[in-house]
Amino acid sequence: MTAEDGGATRAGLREQGSAAASKVASTADGERDARCAGAATAPAGAVEVVRTALAHAWAMLFLVVLLPVGLLCFPFDPRQKMHDRLSVVWARGALWLVGVRVEAEGVQHARPGERYVIAANHQSTLDILALLVVLQGRTPLRFLAKRALFRVPVLGWGMRLYGHTPVDRHRQHARARGALADLGEAQRNLMQRWSTMFFPEGTRSATGRLLPFRLGAFRTASAAGARVLPVTIDGAGALQPKGRYAAAPGVVRVVVHPPLDPPGASIEALHASMEACRSAVASALPEALREGGEAGSG
Repeated sequence: MTAEDGGATRAGLREQGSAAASKVASTADGERDARCAGAATAPAGAVEVVRTALAHAWAMLFLVVLLPVGLLCFPFDPRQKMHDRLSVVWARGALWLVGVRVEAEGVQHARPGERYVIAANHQSTLDILALLVVLQGRTPLRFLAKRALFRVPVLGWGMRLYGHTPVDRHRQHARARGALADLGEAQRNLMQRWSTMFFPEGTRSATGRLLPFRLGAFRTASAAGARVLPVTIDGAGALQPKGRYAAAPGVVRVVVHPPLDPPGASIEALHASMEACRSAVASALPEALREGGEAGSG
C-alpha cells in the first residue's frame, strides 16, 4: 500500500469517526429534547411513590406546626418573617424527601427589599417548592392559587392566614368581575407587603412546552407600579409531569432574569410587557420547550 493510499485510509477513518460522533451527539440531543418535551415517562416505582407520600405527610404535618406558630407570632411579627423562614425549611424538606435538587442562576437579579410581580412558567407542582427555596429569602413572596385549594382543611387555612390570593381560573379567563377582584387583592398585597407569584400560562403545561401567557400578571404590575421579574423553571416537568402522583429524583433548574420596568396602562403596553417576559422565560428553556403557542390575552 502506498503512502497516498494510507493517507486516504486515515482520512476516511477520521471522517467515519467524526460522522459517528455527530450521530451520537445528535441522538443524545434528541433524547434530551424528547424528555424535556414531556415524552412518556416510565411508571413510578415503589420507592418514588413512598418518598412522595412521605413528602406529602411532611408538608401537612409542617402546616399543623406552622399555623400555631404563625398565630403566636402575629402580634410580634406583622411582616411574617418567621413564616418566610419556615416556608423555606418546609420546601427544602419536601424536595429532599423526593430526591430533588435545585440549581439557581441569576438570583442576584431579585433585589432584597423590592417587591415584584414574579412571572414563571409552570411545569409541575415541584415549581412552587423550587421557587420558595430560590426566592423567598430575597423577596418574600405569596402565590395566586386555585380557589379550590383554599377549601382544603389545614392547607387552605394556612394559605388564607399567610396572605396567598385565591383565584378562579375560569372567571379570570372570561374577564368576569370576580377575576378583577382577585387581581385587586393581589395588587394590595403587592403594594403593602410581598412580591406576588404568577404563573401566566394559567395552568401546568402537560408537555413542558411554554404555553400562551395571559395579561393578569401584567395588569397587576401596571396598577401597582411594580417591576416584573421573569423566572424560568426547567426540569420539574420531567420529574413530575402533570397528572403523575410520584416525583422522580433529579435536578430542577431555576433561572432568574433581569426585571422588566413596570408596564404601562394601555393594552399595547401590557402586551409588550407580556411578550418581553415570555421571551425572557423562553430563552432559558431547551429549544424543544420554547414554543407551545402564541401569547394569549386572558
